[in-house]
Amino acid sequence: MGTCPGEDVADGWSDVNLTPEAILSLIATAGVGIAFLLMLEEAVALRQGRDPMSNAVRSFVRRFPRGTYVLAVLIGMVLGHLLWP
Repeated sequence: MGTCPGEDVADGWSDVNLTPEAILSLIATAGVGIAFLLMLEEAVALRQGRDPMSNAVRSFVRRFPRGTYVLAVLIGMVLGHLLWP
């Protein structure tokens, strides 16, 4: 316990450190979250007898292969920048 009330509470963004590990964790968490939501939507769609959204994602990726390649290269560059010693 400090002398002032609220001394142990962070004030806003001043104590947030965006280290490479933290950014990598955020990217991984977002990827897992997107994958989970796609799987959940696919399960609900199959139960209701309609096409899942993953079919639309697959057709979009096949329609724009260069854009998909650019996205993969950008993700690789970010991960390489954060993880290369």
